[in-house]
Order: sequence, then structure tokens, then C-alpha cells
Amino acid sequence: MEFAVNVPVCAGSSEYSTLAFCEELSWTDQRDFAVDVEGLGFDGLAVPDHIMAGAGPTTEGLSTLAGLAGATEELYLYPKTFNDQLRHGPLLAKALAQLDHISGGRLKVGMGAGWKQDEAEAFGYDWPAAPERLRRMEESIEVCKALWTGTDVDYDGDYYELDGADGRPHPVQDPHPPIMVGGGGEQFTLRIAAKHADTWNYWGDLDMLRGKLDVLREHCESYDTAFDAIEKSWFARCVIRETEAEVEELLDAVPRFRSENLDDDEFHLVGTPDQVAADIERYREAGFEEIVVEFVDFPGTTGAELFAEAVAPQFD
Repeated sequence: MEFAVNVPVCAGSSEYSTLAFCEELSWTDQRDFAVDVEGLGFDGLAVPDHIMAGAGPTTEGLSTLAGLAGATEELYLYPKTFNDQLRHGPLLAKALAQLDHISGGRLKVGMGAGWKQDEAEAFGYDWPAAPERLRRMEESIEVCKALWTGTDVDYDGDYYELDGADGRPHPVQDPHPPIMVGGGGEQFTLRIAAKHADTWNYWGDLDMLRGKLDVLREHCESYDTAFDAIEKSWFARCVIRETEAEVEELLDAVPRFRSENLDDDEFHLVGTPDQVAADIERYREAGFEEIVVEFVDFPGTTGAELFAEAVAPQFD
């Protein structure tokens, strides 16, 4: 099992009170945290894609990833998840190919149709209904794959038209960086994942996710793609301390993660190392191979250190 760590791009009270000790984010916080995470032996760094999501500053995801590529050496770099509505697919393909070179072939590309309407509209973007955003995202994935492998690319879609586009320099990874599709929509998102994705990522309670996996399997059968070849990935925030008393103390700072405050289909990693490991084991048994965690005590590393020391080794 692989463990990636989320590097937040925003903080403050309006970011759903998920970061207990970070009221305003800075690049130095992100960089130093990433370097510490690499030293702790995690597998990857995940960076969300927002432009206005917290009460304070919000850092841009693609440039943050480029900076982290220079600050780290081995971790895979994981935009999780690019909001397609904010990006021009062909230009994104060029930028990501270059980022794969900058990082020495460490890029893993997460793609999604976005969900935060208010930030898009604040910056002047259109916000069509979800089906249209998802059809556009699918074209972006197709365009990326074509440009990552082609030198004279034509494409005639509803959203993009290419006429002899040259995708070079192609990514370091052959044939291209792995693609993650994020989201749980059963009619569109999971169909796109079945057709195009190397990884599928979502969050939430395991019972709900088992239902999503059944739908993903059905879409794979429709496209004659291999369900088992798609990596299953889960995102959760993590509240971890050595003792139950210390966990309770941390929950006082982030009461949003108390069980009585969670939605019915929501679940996060909350507890001592043994309790957290037991929850992860349930997800592993269900077929999940990657866990992306966000530690609520960012930019501190107490949670990350304890996880790396006492949880991750149980899944080597």
C-alpha cells in the first residue's frame, strides 16, 4: 500500500475548520512540510487545485507542484485533483509534460470536473452543469494522452480542436504519467474512470465506497477494461496521537471530526496508531491500494511522524 500526504493550498476558518493550527498558509510552510514528509518515508505528495478556498491566501496548485518538484527528490507528485473547468486542456498537457521532466518522471496526474462553484465564478469562469463539465474533462484527458504521445496531433471534439499540434517534449514516463480520475458520480465520473483512468480516487465511508466500486466494475465490463488494473485510492483527513486522551485533546481543536459531526457517508482516520491502522486495514481488504491523508496539525509534523513510525510500517 502507498501513502501520499496532502499539502494544503489554503487555510483559515472558512476551509471547514480542517486545519487546527494554520490560520494562513505560506509557500515556506508547504515546502518545509514536503521536505519533512519525504524524510519520513512517505510515497507521495498530493496538492489540491483551488484558487480561492480558505479565509486566507490560496496558493495555485500547478506552480506549487513545480516548486515541490525542486524541493524533493523521490516522492511522486500528485495534483489531486486538477479542476478541469479552470484549465485549458491542451495547454495543461504541455505544462504537465514539462513538470514530468522537472520532477524526473515523478508526476501522477489527478483530473476532476471541479465542485467549488463560488471560486470559479469569483474568477470569472463559467460553471455549466456537472454533465457538461465531465464531458469536457473527458476530452481534456483524451487531448492530454494524444499530445503526450504525438507530434502532429489532430483532434475534433466538442470542446477542443487541434490541427497538427506538436506535444513534444513528451513526458519522461512512457507512454505518459498515470492518470487518476477523482469523484464518485456513478453515471459519468465512474464511466470516465473505467475508460481512461489508471487510478480512481474518492473519499468517504467504506459502505458507500463498496457501492461505488460495484458501479466502477460494471462500467469496466461495458468497456472491456480491466477493473483490477485500476488502482483504488481513498482520501481522508487524519487526527492521530499516541493516546486516546491526546486524541481527545486534538479533537477539541477540530471538533468537526468528532463522529457526531460527520455526514452519514463521511469517514476520516481518527484515533491512536492502532485504531488508525485497523481502519486502514478495512479499506485495504476492500481493495484500496493508495491512501491520501491530510494531517489536521499541518504545518506541524507530529501527526505525520507518528503515522510514519507506527502506522505505515504495518502495511509494507
